[in-house]
Amino acid sequence: MSGARIHYLDWLKVVIVYGILLFHVSLVFATNGWLVSNQERSLALSAFAGFCFPWGIPAMFLIAGADAYFGLRSSTRRQFLWKRGLRLLLPMALGLVLLSPYQRFVSSHNPPPPLTELPGFYAHFFTSMTFQPDPEWISKYFLHLWFLGYLFAVSAACLPLLVWLRREGGVRATAWLVRIANLRCGLLLLAAPLVLSQLILRPLFPAYQDWADIATYVFVFAMGAILFSNRGFETAIRRDIRWVLGAGIVSTLGAGIMLASLRFNLLALPHQVIPEQTLFALFWAYEIWAWNLAVLYAGIRWLNRPSRVLDYAKESVLPFYVIHHPVVLTLASFVVTWQLGVGPKFILLVLLAFAITIAIYEVGVRRLRFMRQLFGLGPQTGRPRASEPAVSHA
Repeated sequence: MSGARIHYLDWLKVVIVYGILLFHVSLVFATNGWLVSNQERSLALSAFAGFCFPWGIPAMFLIAGADAYFGLRSSTRRQFLWKRGLRLLLPMALGLVLLSPYQRFVSSHNPPPPLTELPGFYAHFFTSMTFQPDPEWISKYFLHLWFLGYLFAVSAACLPLLVWLRREGGVRATAWLVRIANLRCGLLLLAAPLVLSQLILRPLFPAYQDWADIATYVFVFAMGAILFSNRGFETAIRRDIRWVLGAGIVSTLGAGIMLASLRFNLLALPHQVIPEQTLFALFWAYEIWAWNLAVLYAGIRWLNRPSRVLDYAKESVLPFYVIHHPVVLTLASFVVTWQLGVGPKFILLVLLAFAITIAIYEVGVRRLRFMRQLFGLGPQTGRPRASEPAVSHA
């Protein structure tokens, strides 16, 4: 690949991470309930959250895989893991100490209890903590910061692949995959490992962030590295976008109908008949893959250009992700008690949460050397040149 910066990779990173705030606010009004839930629910916002849920987090892993591929070219394997550990695990550990008890506090009651109860809440959070040998334990105590731990683990697991992709055998294999992708509907064939993993694991581990999801994260992370290691994939994505969108729409409708059916329970998949297991796994896998390809198409088609806004925003993605969740929970715990309709509450929550998150980042992270080092941002610099090569950000 050329040394020119791939601007749409930076844009997609910003749009996806910032979009997580919109998703989390929608959960406040979703019918399934969340950490903080409004009494009046919205079918439209529930549908939006349900649409984004399967492929949104995988899209973050996809972009992270591309980032890791570019980041490794200027680091040894040991340096790569060390930098990534500092960048991901240190904020995750501090978040457990500082943010997790607070988030449980503000979401325990609407509005939150008096601040005088906060110290006791912190003490109870840690004294009641018990280890459980399953992946869901991480999200139970780290809440949204589970993503940082999973990303580090997936990065370490895929490190041999990232190294191999730059060697002769990896380059040949990638060229072969480009030829497959450029067949009619060949992009959909590339999802075969994801489909197989979901056929095997989804019926056995249907819970969120369990092993079926972990297999998904590993696949899309690896594919992010592969897709950005050869620009030939972009031609296939541009040409086959209609087939990709068709597969996404059919898979979304199929999975949604099955989940909405009174006789189909995702958590009871091991007890369902094999045809239902197989069909749902196919729908689920292609829903993830198709919409991730559609996201890449949007970036290739409309976002491959530099911008002053992008120069600012691309540095903020990791702090924004860490900060936005407690901000949303804090605001939501008050807003849900107000005598307003769903629409005004949703708009107010989105605007306030975004503004406060950016303000905290600007004042409490971006301008402080210690906080910049904590989030791996490095020293403040001027605007990068358009010819600057892409580097790893998260």
